[in-house]
Amino acid sequence: MRGTITATGLLVTVLAVYALSCAVRPFRDCWCCDGKAHHRSARNAKLSRPCRWCRQTGKRLRIGRRLWNRARRLHRAAT
Repeated sequence: MRGTITATGLLVTVLAVYALSCAVRPFRDCWCCDGKAHHRSARNAKLSRPCRWCRQTGKRLRIGRRLWNRARRLHRAAT
C-alpha cells in the first residue's frame, strides 16, 4: 500500500513539473534540423533545403503544450 502511494505521488510530481516546463518553454528545437531551420542532405553535406517539419522556424511545439492547447480548444467549444 505504501509503495503505491509513493509511486502515485512521484508520478503526480513528475507530471506537474513537465506541465510547468511546457507552460514556461512551449517550444523546443526541431528534431530534424536541430533548430537551424535547414535540413542537411545525407549524401552531400553542402546541400541544404528548408526543413519541412518546423516550416523553417527551427522550433516545434512540445507534445505537452499541444495536448494543453487541444484541451483548451475543446473546453471552449463545449461552453
